[in-house]
Amino acid sequence: MRKTTIALLVLTLLMISAAGVATITTSAAQATPVVTVIAPNPAIPETWTTTRIAQQDFQRGYMFWISTSESIWVLTKKNPTDNFGEWKVYKDTFVDGDPEIDPAIVPPDTTSIQPRRGFGKIWRDRTTGIAEALGWGTTPEFELLTPISYLSGINGGPGRYLIITLGKEVFSLSESTPGQTGGTWTLVGRMIPSNEFPTATAQATMAATP
Repeated sequence: MRKTTIALLVLTLLMISAAGVATITTSAAQATPVVTVIAPNPAIPETWTTTRIAQQDFQRGYMFWISTSESIWVLTKKNPTDNFGEWKVYKDTFVDGDPEIDPAIVPPDTTSIQPRRGFGKIWRDRTTGIAEALGWGTTPEFELLTPISYLSGINGGPGRYLIITLGKEVFSLSESTPGQTGGTWTLVGRMIPSNEFPTATAQATMAATP
């Protein structure tokens, strides 16, 4: 699997900074994300918060549990190889004592995983269509502490989140409605271990997902 390395001068090309506003564009025809700095606007703040999350990967997307809002972010994609798709948000209604899994639901093979607890509860709810959209889990659910940023939109427009996964993947999630989670997502790239950033302005090198 070949990877194309893209060097970013600073991680803040993905954020708001004194250098300007960065936008990330991609399409099904683009293997490499395109980062464009538009214009300086230091008045718009970017907020980074270390957050406890849970993550599970699926055949056609991802689930993230966000501890600060007790919500589940569901990222779906039409094709397994897509690096973009739809972002929906659900309240985590799982409580201890609820069934963690449904033993009557049998995975088709040993590599397919039925999600558990809060992920499993909304996945098994046929009214959401999540199971059909995501498919089976391809990893177990795991927890981690990770940086999440929120960037307010210009002139009250929709904002944007960045979330970094355990595998150092960087997801950009764009709101459809200003101030409300949910919209679209893009897998921007992957940080390499030699250049993990200690601060918001650290040097960063990322490899585009093949």
